[in-house]
Amino acid sequence: MKRILLVSFFYIFCISVYAQSTLISGKIIVDNAEEIIDLEGVLIENLTTKARTKANNLGLFSINVNLNDELYIKHLGIQDRTLKVSETMITKGFVTIHVNVEVVELSEMYIQSLNKDALKNLGKEKSYQEKLNDEMGVVSPKFKAELNLKHEEEKVNRTIKQVGGVNLIGLFDLFKSPKKRMKNSVSIKVVKEDQLLVLHKFFTTYYFVNDLKIPEGKINEFLDYCYSNFNFPKLLNDNNFDEILFVIEEQAPIYLSKIKTNE
Repeated sequence: MKRILLVSFFYIFCISVYAQSTLISGKIIVDNAEEIIDLEGVLIENLTTKARTKANNLGLFSINVNLNDELYIKHLGIQDRTLKVSETMITKGFVTIHVNVEVVELSEMYIQSLNKDALKNLGKEKSYQEKLNDEMGVVSPKFKAELNLKHEEEKVNRTIKQVGGVNLIGLFDLFKSPKKRMKNSVSIKVVKEDQLLVLHKFFTTYYFVNDLKIPEGKINEFLDYCYSNFNFPKLLNDNNFDEILFVIEEQAPIYLSKIKTNE
């Protein structure tokens, strides 16, 4: 019988306490924020009754409270705050809670000077492919210089296709000193066959066949003839492209007559 009375008294007490609680609304305001902070998910907990709720993105919330309950506000990026429920809050049914941005103090640390190798800065091991590239020299200054030269040749070829003829400015860019064209100062060995091939591509097969009447199968031989007999290496080194063009057009008919004589 006593047990029944105690249980009944406990339920009556709980109902009485719950009946006295009041639903109030509130708004979280961050005082020292330099930019708008999304307050979605700010936790508001009644430490006395263990009731919990969360604010929306504007910081608005509602929660049941009793006089002298303690509200605990917590959210990432703002300082935790505890607030006691007063009669004024309950009477108004609304409370504005001011909080501050959480300030994170960085402890003194040693900053190591950066290494030229970005992977060493990150403390990362090179991959197998990166190590293989190092061994093959594909990241060496010489390889990069040669790659730059190849890029220039392709750029000239694209210019020819777009313009449809000879562009002396493009030719000048192609044969001028490698040191002026490239960021690195690695010298590149100039090979005769490479220069002849570039001259052929630059002037185009169409120009030799249709304008100069050189048979397609004799173009390289004709360029070799001009290159060897009229000091093309020096002309190219001096950027004397007017003379190169003059030699090619002057020697074309002479070369053609020699071909016919040999036939």
